[in-house]
Amino acid sequence: MVDRERTGTGTGGEGARDLVLMAILTALAVALGMLLAHVPNIELISFTVFVSGAVLGRSRGACLGMIAMGIYSGANPIGSGLGIPPMFVAQVLATGFVGFVGGSLRGVWRRGGGLREVVFAAVTGFVLTGIYQVGVIAGLAVASLDVGTGFKAALVANAFFSTVHMVSNTLVFAVLVPVIAPRAIATAGRCVDSRST
Repeated sequence: MVDRERTGTGTGGEGARDLVLMAILTALAVALGMLLAHVPNIELISFTVFVSGAVLGRSRGACLGMIAMGIYSGANPIGSGLGIPPMFVAQVLATGFVGFVGGSLRGVWRRGGGLREVVFAAVTGFVLTGIYQVGVIAGLAVASLDVGTGFKAALVANAFFSTVHMVSNTLVFAVLVPVIAPRAIATAGRCVDSRST
């Protein structure tokens, strides 16, 4: 199996195919985000970006995450994140980090979806969502006149939704990542292997 992190450094055709795959996965992440846009703090972008990172590798996963969140947050039907630039930047960077971690942990999902992988996926989802929430709250605080007071106010105002987000993503990661990630990695690997023969 060819390492996705190195794919695209050869012929122009391989690089173009990788860009097409990246574009498709980015569109999927945005579409799944829009699908649940009206459901507060329950989303599938983090999951999609994480698995995409596992398929594409660390750097492309990070890039995909930042682009997907930039489009989703900037064009959100509920309200554009561009109205609060520090929060928008935090969302974009945090989602890029999700893709990077997905690429970093791709080896875990080659073994399948046993209980250990389910627990690991749940913990990963919980931690990554917690990092995202801290980033968003910090972004809201920076946007206020008094950062310290703003952080406390944002923390209190977002406590319920942050909890819902963390719990829901923990469940989404636990249920979907061990099932989808190995299949996505294997499918991408077969595509790479077939075009390299």
